[in-house]
Amino acid sequence: MSRDRPPKERPKLNILKLSKMPIRLVMEKNFLRLSPDDKIEKLIKKLEHQTCAVVTDDDGKLLGFISIDEIINLIIPPSDYILVGLDAIKEAHFDWDRPVKDIMNPRPITLSPNDSLGYALEMMLETGIKQFPVVDKKKTVLGTFSAQSIVRLLRVFAR
Repeated sequence: MSRDRPPKERPKLNILKLSKMPIRLVMEKNFLRLSPDDKIEKLIKKLEHQTCAVVTDDDGKLLGFISIDEIINLIIPPSDYILVGLDAIKEAHFDWDRPVKDIMNPRPITLSPNDSLGYALEMMLETGIKQFPVVDKKKTVLGTFSAQSIVRLLRVFAR
């Protein structure tokens, strides 16, 4: 015979409190780190659960950022191919040996680990960018923040 238990109550989602939460609590700390001379092939092979990569020097200082947009642009033919036609697209090839420094954004918008979730969301809405490197004052990369970070946080409240 089963006992009637009250349904498990969900944690309450307080939007105001969430908006003040520092992103260090939800940023991705397990991120893909590459050096500028790593090949695009390495980038593609290493992307498994991540959708972005951080390019750093040997000391972990930010040199560039590769978002999903840069990765997608790798497989979109240049606009001049549209004028040339389908034959030119067929002849185009993917350059696996190209260094990631050729496709990275060398001056990405960054966030601080102490920035609030509300500020990060504002940045997403204002810029249209959905992925950011998170750096300290010395530009050392501490993690990444993305729309996925927000979804992971909301899952806590959906349980």
